[in-house]
Amino acid sequence: MQNAIAFADNDVVVVAWGYGHKLPDCMGFAVYRIDEAGQEAALPSMAVFPGFKRRPGQTTAEFPVQKFYWKDPFARLVAEKTGSRKFRYKVVPLAGKPGRLKPMSIGFAVSNEVEVTPQLSASLAAYFNRGIISTQHVSQALGGIKASKAKLLDRVADPEDRLRTDLAGEMIAALTGFVVQAQDGGELYCALYELGDAQLIGALAGLKSKLHVVLSNPKASDEQSASGITDGNDKSRQMLKEAGAEVIDRMLPDGQIGHNKFAVLVRRKKPVAVLFGSTNWTSTGLCTQTNNTIIWRDADLAGRYLDYWRQLAQDTEAAGVDSKALQSKALRDWDAKSKRYKLDGGGSVTSWFSPNTPALRKSKAKNEKRPPDMEDVATLMLGAKQAILFLAFYPGTPSIANWAAQAQKANEKLFVRGCVTNPSAAEGFAYELHGTLPPKKQKGDPPGPQDPRVIAADALDRIVPAGWKAEILNAGFAVTHDKIVVIDPFSDDCVVVTGSHNLGYKASFNNDENLVIVKGQRYLAEAYATHVLDIYDHFSWRRLVQQGEVPADAGLKTDPDEWQSRYYGDDGSIKSAQLRFWLSAIPSK
Repeated sequence: MQNAIAFADNDVVVVAWGYGHKLPDCMGFAVYRIDEAGQEAALPSMAVFPGFKRRPGQTTAEFPVQKFYWKDPFARLVAEKTGSRKFRYKVVPLAGKPGRLKPMSIGFAVSNEVEVTPQLSASLAAYFNRGIISTQHVSQALGGIKASKAKLLDRVADPEDRLRTDLAGEMIAALTGFVVQAQDGGELYCALYELGDAQLIGALAGLKSKLHVVLSNPKASDEQSASGITDGNDKSRQMLKEAGAEVIDRMLPDGQIGHNKFAVLVRRKKPVAVLFGSTNWTSTGLCTQTNNTIIWRDADLAGRYLDYWRQLAQDTEAAGVDSKALQSKALRDWDAKSKRYKLDGGGSVTSWFSPNTPALRKSKAKNEKRPPDMEDVATLMLGAKQAILFLAFYPGTPSIANWAAQAQKANEKLFVRGCVTNPSAAEGFAYELHGTLPPKKQKGDPPGPQDPRVIAADALDRIVPAGWKAEILNAGFAVTHDKIVVIDPFSDDCVVVTGSHNLGYKASFNNDENLVIVKGQRYLAEAYATHVLDIYDHFSWRRLVQQGEVPADAGLKTDPDEWQSRYYGDDGSIKSAQLRFWLSAIPSK
């Protein structure tokens, strides 16, 4: 019996389907988007059959999807153009010869309706950008194989450039819209690590004395913030001060960073909403790395963040010009105590801040005690029953990569998928999974092993399939900059972990950070799961091609059994873990 199921965040839709077995003679599936008016449009396609050439405007009705799940990356653009954000998806099996395919008599499947929106409830919105630059779209926009990072950085910094808009998605509107709310009788309290985007700096400066910001000091050479002499925020720091804002210079020493990216909206002296997540307020944070932002209109949680802001301000003032006196015992003691709030409709949110250990991390500490926030996260991961999904930048070790491996070893049926920027985390998962210690690396050593379940991001830059363009992997340090863990997203006990925290020990010991653990909010968990697997799928195939583990062939197969055998056994059993994962769900709405 045919079945189709769809999930969405504010940027993409994922749809999965099954017929219970292989379909004899099936050459693939045409996938149609159905809007609220009932209008159908076949989704675009990339691959072609042997002997055919790719051309603009081709769709899955002619060159079908040879998978049992697919994503619609154009849903948000359609929604912005038409004003309709709700869609269903029709999946039609096709048979025949390439160039002359026709619908099969077995019938089509239609999914549930999903809404492409950041607004998940009356009080909660979750935004994801489109910040992947290793795409054919970006390579084409930059002029193909000679594309340069410098050219990309110039374009994403230009508020009028279409490429900036494409990559940022709705993230610019999320940040600037939140700032604007403080103009009419409100105030904004921010703690920021990197501030280098002219449009965002201008929005903040427009608040004048209504803005209060704890501004840290990223390195001037990291290509993420505005250029400066002593730190990456020199220019933005001066601009805000000249505008009349209260700017608290939090200048941490090497090895420690003020890594927060949050803002609290205050009205009539009372906190009413908070914005937080992984997004640095830079053009690279908006456009050239994957990021997420939450806006939560909850007075209790906003008040908690405002209290933390005041702790940071007091800690900075008490330290004076002595940077080594920052992150004092008083701040660490305050951070070490979490708070948990019950949510309307069930579930809870637990708030953590860093640094929350008694002292800085020692490089050769024996019997190192796990920081309290990471103890909370590790315990939840090790208790996962269905799935662990995550995205991270450079979490260090120990981190979520190690705990995901431990959970996988304890439960071989657990669906684990993760994508990171720094290969060390992916290698850490593989070593932990197989119970081996990583060797001491020397300069020039080849990369360590990676298990296909947890991978480092890669691009089509060394090996490029015929007919495709070479891609840029990064523009700065980060590729996946999200800090996300999703646990059992289709369960009433689902968990989402997110914030600025890099999800490893070092961030808890040494950094100013924030993190939330949200339990029992399925609509949030499903949106985050959609985002994580969107990113994982994008980089998974690219990594396999670059490592020579699959042929650099993006073409469609002419043998129906060949491509279907990746998903179903001859007995009807599902072979694809990801297909099994999606089809196990009943949507929350």
